[in-house]
This record gives sequence, C-alpha cells and structure tokens, in this order.
Amino acid sequence: MKKLLSLLIKAVICIAVVVIGVHAANMFIETADPWMNKVPEKLTDVGSPYKFYYDELEDIEKHAYNEILSQIYSMPEKVRVPDVSGEQLDRVFSALLADNPDLFFVGRRCTLSAKGLYTFCAVDYYIDSETYAKQKSELEAVCAEVLSSLTDPDDEFRTELEIHDFIVDRCSYRLEDGEFVYSSAYGAIVNGEAACEGYSKAAKLLFDMAGIESAVVSGISDNMQDPEGPHMWNAVKINGDFYYLDCTWDDPVSESGKEMVMYAYFNLNDEMISATHRDFSIDFDCTASEENYYIKTGSYFEGYDRSDEKRLSTLIADELNRGGNVVQLRFGSKSAYKEAVSELIDSGRLYNVLKRVKEKTKVKFSTDSLSYYKDSSQYLLTFVIEK
Repeated sequence: MKKLLSLLIKAVICIAVVVIGVHAANMFIETADPWMNKVPEKLTDVGSPYKFYYDELEDIEKHAYNEILSQIYSMPEKVRVPDVSGEQLDRVFSALLADNPDLFFVGRRCTLSAKGLYTFCAVDYYIDSETYAKQKSELEAVCAEVLSSLTDPDDEFRTELEIHDFIVDRCSYRLEDGEFVYSSAYGAIVNGEAACEGYSKAAKLLFDMAGIESAVVSGISDNMQDPEGPHMWNAVKINGDFYYLDCTWDDPVSESGKEMVMYAYFNLNDEMISATHRDFSIDFDCTASEENYYIKTGSYFEGYDRSDEKRLSTLIADELNRGGNVVQLRFGSKSAYKEAVSELIDSGRLYNVLKRVKEKTKVKFSTDSLSYYKDSSQYLLTFVIEK
C-alpha cells in the first residue's frame, strides 16, 4: 500500500514538472519571438495612410515592416525584427520605400544580422540626422504651401490636377546613378530635380497629405527615347475609381526647348496606358474613364470629321480667352486620330478652324502659323497657338 502511494506521488510530481517545463518553454518562445501567433495590424499613424504594398506581404513580413517603420524616423543603427530570410527582408524593404515617400533619407540597403536568438536589420541612411531634420522641415514647408493653395480640397479631380501641375511645373527630369536625392520626394518638391521615382513619390506624398488614395507603381515603359526601360508612375483613386497618372511623361520639353505641361497621362485606364506601360508592380484594375483629363474637360473626340470643326474652334477660343495658347485633343480610336491628322494637318483644314476662332475671341493670334505635336500611342494632337 505504501509502495503504491509512493509511486502515485512520484507520478504527480513528474506531471507537475512536465507542465511547469512546457509553460516555461512557451514563455521562453514568446520572449524570443513576441510576434508569434499575433495578427499584424497596419500602422495608421506612421508613414503613409495608404500602404498598398504592405497588403501584399506575408504576416511575418508585415510584422517586420511595422517594426522598422515605427522606429526608422529616429534613424537607429539596427531594429529587431522577426526571423525573416534575406529574400523576405528585401520584399519588406521594397514595400516600405514604395508605400512611404517621406522616407526620403533612406538609402537602398537593408541587411540582416543575428545575435543569439534575436534577428536584427540595419538600414543605410544617405544623410545624417542633422541634415534629415533640416530637409524634413524644408519639405514640410513647401508641401504646406501647396496644400494651402488648393482651389477646392473637397474636389478630388481638381486637387489631383493642381498637384499634378505643381509637380510638372516645379520639377525637371534628372537622373544620376547613386544619387538617391533624385529618386526622392525631397528632390522633386524642394530641389526641383528628379527622376521618375522622385516625380511619383512627390505625387504620392502630396496626395497622402490631401487625403487622396494613391500608390507608386513600377514597371516597364516603352517610348522613342527610352525603349523598354524601368519606370515609375502612380495609381490614384478619384471619385471612387483608380486611374494611372504619369507626371514624368506629362513633363516634356518641346522641340524649341521650352517645357510644357501635358495631360497625356492624366487618369488613364488599363486600355489607354497599355500602349506604353506594362509589367505593373501592382495591378489596380483600372477600367473607368470618366475622370480622364480629356473626357472630363470636353476635349475628347470619339470620332472626327469636318462637322467637328465648329466644336474645335470653340475649344481653341475658350483656351485663348483663359489666357492660354495650348490646346490638347484626345481621340477615341486609331482611325479617329488618323482622320484628324489627315483633315487638320495634312489637308491644312486647321487654318480654316483658326479663322473660325477669330470670330469667337478678341485675343490677337496668328491664323497663318502654329506648332503642333502628334502622339500616336495615346491618339493625341497638341496645338500651340502663336499670339
């Protein structure tokens, strides 16, 4: 009887030791990995309010994203992250830079290291903390001026248009290998010089501040100057639908060397942009067309024949009366575009249109000469009237 009791006591003690051991092991695991079994939550009070690339990550990558983003603005030497692989960290870092254009002080390198059971990442910063504080203040000041100048902040199309025009007017294209400033919102907005990445991140930063959903989109573009080159532009949500916006390609230099503001790539859908842009980093399924610049402003022609000359003369007169001299037209198909080119340019009917304009405005301009530009990829004709 005593022997049996002794065995029972020993069994109870063993069970207790096992339970205590399992509990201690669980506590150790939780300490070593505080992210285990926790669902990541998107940060709303740090960085951009619209984090599209974050949504593309796995849960463990989202935890790493959140840890880095919540600390990176103080420029730490290293940040503790979950036990991610180098490939996972690359995805996290790319998502961070794409989602948050205010990380203009961050370089392009993020490395992993381990210490005991812990994993850390170290981020390269291409400026020091003192320079960052100065540039951050400069960037915020210019952005505040832009936002305060908006005509109607509640009108999403008008706000997008004014931000687009600010960037195109402010910035000139410049690309220097290894010079990260030209790929940043700071470079575009403050210095007025940037490559396509800087243009698109500047747009996203201002859209973020204006409360408009947007993302930077990377992929391949194809034009006469740079066939099949890497490129970056934006997806913007206007009045409930997403459209593509390319501020870089709306900032061309004319043959005379004069910069022009164009709207060829202002709110395109998938079909419109497919002629020149492909391999999107995120597909926003842009199918709407109502907010396209030309459709919205009445300078879109589904077809074209001589009966449209009256309408065209009114568009030109209205532009002259507003003080401008550039008229941009978009056509609904390749055949409509070719017909307009044939009628207006090849047959010289544009000069008949200009004579009609004379009857609709008191602004003095030449009816004998003007400049024009053709864009067969977007079915666009642009006329510059000589005053």
